[in-house]
Amino acid sequence: MASKAEAFIVTSFRPVLAELPNGAHIPDSAQFRNALHGLEFFIPELLRDLHPEWKNESLDGVLPLVARKIGDAAVEIFGLCIIISDQTTTPIYVRFQLSPAGDEVSWVECKLGEAGEQGMVRSEYKSVSATNNRLHALSGKADTIDWVYRITYGQRRG
Repeated sequence: MASKAEAFIVTSFRPVLAELPNGAHIPDSAQFRNALHGLEFFIPELLRDLHPEWKNESLDGVLPLVARKIGDAAVEIFGLCIIISDQTTTPIYVRFQLSPAGDEVSWVECKLGEAGEQGMVRSEYKSVSATNNRLHALSGKADTIDWVYRITYGQRRG
């Protein structure tokens, strides 16, 4: 049975993806921002299952640099997320696929946090322009980041 957060992202992302062809960029809209809001709850749930340090941690935003439909009811998002406890940002890369029926995610791959000398690299979330600069500095680097957290479950269809 899906959690409330999982059911929320499924019902939020399904209409966002419905009219888009595979490979299309997901345009900004109130509906898409609402769907991203659901990730603030779903991703920490995933992390809490394997990483006890996430028991009292959460996200306060997902700021996409890349957001696109990558297949049948499948999404890819790469950008920054805001850690709620200290209002810092760190990279995030998440791909997931909605189940064909019901309110579950059938497959997910989530990577969060860039590894640094002192643990996870966190940048202060202080302004839109600084955050945009950080986002654009990440462009094309999803595969080169040494990720702190990695979670994959399920099997992707098609």
